[in-house]
Amino acid sequence: MSDRGVVYDLGYVPYDGERTGRRGAVSATFRDGNYRVLGIKRRARKKVMPWALAVFAVLPAIVFVGFAFLLSTFSPDAESPFGSHADYFNLTGTIVLLFVALAAPELLIPDRREGVLSIYSSRPMRPDDYVAARFAALLTVVAGFLLIPQTLMYIGFAALDADGFFNALWSNAGDIAKILASTAVYAIGYAPLALLFATLSNRKSAATGLYLGTLIVGTILGAILFEETLLSGREYAAMLAVGELPTHVNDWIWGSASTAPMATAGFDPWVSFSVMIVIAVVSTVIVIWRYRSQM
Repeated sequence: MSDRGVVYDLGYVPYDGERTGRRGAVSATFRDGNYRVLGIKRRARKKVMPWALAVFAVLPAIVFVGFAFLLSTFSPDAESPFGSHADYFNLTGTIVLLFVALAAPELLIPDRREGVLSIYSSRPMRPDDYVAARFAALLTVVAGFLLIPQTLMYIGFAALDADGFFNALWSNAGDIAKILASTAVYAIGYAPLALLFATLSNRKSAATGLYLGTLIVGTILGAILFEETLLSGREYAAMLAVGELPTHVNDWIWGSASTAPMATAGFDPWVSFSVMIVIAVVSTVIVIWRYRSQM
């Protein structure tokens, strides 16, 4: 038997395309993140939940504008569960909460569990770049969930306005800044904390459950401590309702009366916003620190 080796031609050729470097690596990671959370180029079961939630976020706006077309008395100011921009943000905010609870673990956990972080590290991309790309992917899709139905309502009612489309767009132009502000509030209020739980757990179901459980239990516990006890400083228990902080700020942006726990406890909206920012910053710092130690 010959001890000589055998050379096989597998057809591999050197890559001679454009080398995009660090920017290209970050862009590819961002694009892959968007595909993951929406189930694009993945199995059918991966598409069910994100696209079902997307339909739930957009469909009421389409129906609402449709009613406005059929009934002249139906308008954004009419009595309905989502009659105004502020009310609709509160509706889609719940959908966004569910979405980020599912999407954040999908973004971060598979890479760690499958041991591919070393592949990312072999590229001209730093751990901070990886985290930023994943954050940006989640925030982009969340912004789409919030902005698309609001844009449909804004344009749809302008098209049906008796004063004309362009006049209505101009007269309601002030709503654009409010829509963008509320979108940022919900994205900042929900996404960073969800990514923190996805960083601390190696199971997607556990990360989702812990995230939702923390928000739900916090809201219930805060309400009990504030409403059912006579403890000194009990109003600060309302801060445990982390999931309701964006609602308080959103209601203030649109000038609506808020029933959020922080509002009931007598806190100004800037307090809720400050608590949100602190949670977002601390969550982001911990996520970056964890990935610096793993990549």
